[in-house]
Amino acid sequence: MRARFDSSYIRSELERIGEQLDDPLTVFLIGGGAMAFQDLKTTTKDIDLIVASGDDLGQLQAVLLELGYNIVREPDEEYEALGAQRILENDDGCRIDIFHQQVIDKLVLSDGIRKRSERYLNPSNLVVELVSPEDIFLFKAVAGRVDDIEDMFSLLQTDLDFDVVEAELAAQIDLLDQELFVTYVNEALADLTEQHNVRTPLHEPVAEITERVYEELEVLHALDEPKSMPALQQELDYTTVELQDIVSRLEEKDAVKGTADRIERLSTTI
Repeated sequence: MRARFDSSYIRSELERIGEQLDDPLTVFLIGGGAMAFQDLKTTTKDIDLIVASGDDLGQLQAVLLELGYNIVREPDEEYEALGAQRILENDDGCRIDIFHQQVIDKLVLSDGIRKRSERYLNPSNLVVELVSPEDIFLFKAVAGRVDDIEDMFSLLQTDLDFDVVEAELAAQIDLLDQELFVTYVNEALADLTEQHNVRTPLHEPVAEITERVYEELEVLHALDEPKSMPALQQELDYTTVELQDIVSRLEEKDAVKGTADRIERLSTTI
């Protein structure tokens, strides 16, 4: 079982990093580490940090190596799926996950996330911005790790502003130029309901987007070769109006091309 670390330990490690840095560096603390500083979690296995540039990533990695951290070359499946650009671990078992601008191809360090973050620590050359509970909730919803559903439930106790969460979800759709990641949010919310019998204002809009995405994926899968609208309708259980709507959405996403007599798949991703 992996070791867990409290806010005092996390603070100490961040201070060590700040003292070792030669140049100023800003990091955004997200996930369990941020929750520990917000008194929402007593311990965490990881310190999740987002940096804004490749230079910042290189600078942070170099300092961590100087402090005795080692690069985790073969992370387990859960961490590989998380998509951190670098994962480093010290002799205590404390793991630091470094993300460059984006988490798991499902969450971008947006202007909104930056603005809602609050400066929490400023040890020497390191500036630590604490990501808001609303944005941590969204991060947890797409991360897919063992503890994330419990963390989402803990975050619900902070009286989250779900208007902010929903607005950020919409912003992420625009930034990523896709809606597929919303299906992961839907799965997390379903798990949250199953495990804790709670629903949030986010459930309904996320479920609606997820339903649209699954409809579009079903049509794309059926278009293994160009087909006419009647042939496609015969294969799938949609009315003419429903199918026309789905195809129109896919055309807007440049995933299909429709002509007078057939529909052709251009992409398998949306």
